[in-house]
Amino acid sequence: MKASQKFRVVIKGVHFYTTAKQIRNGVGDQYSVNAAIQKCLLVLETMRKNDNIPPVGLAGTWEGLQVQLDMCV
Repeated sequence: MKASQKFRVVIKGVHFYTTAKQIRNGVGDQYSVNAAIQKCLLVLETMRKNDNIPPVGLAGTWEGLQVQLDMCV
């Protein structure tokens, strides 16, 4: 995934827009939030490499937090 790929993140009832690079570097100052979003991104990247029809988003629970990650066009 390109570092400049834009995403819409939804976590803990808040949504915001960011990039893959910012997610990898950490989007906040709380470990569990950063880890949850980073793990979601990793799974999405893996799914996009391995699926015939690559997904453009993913929702699930990581680090005990519900995360939704949507690719922006």
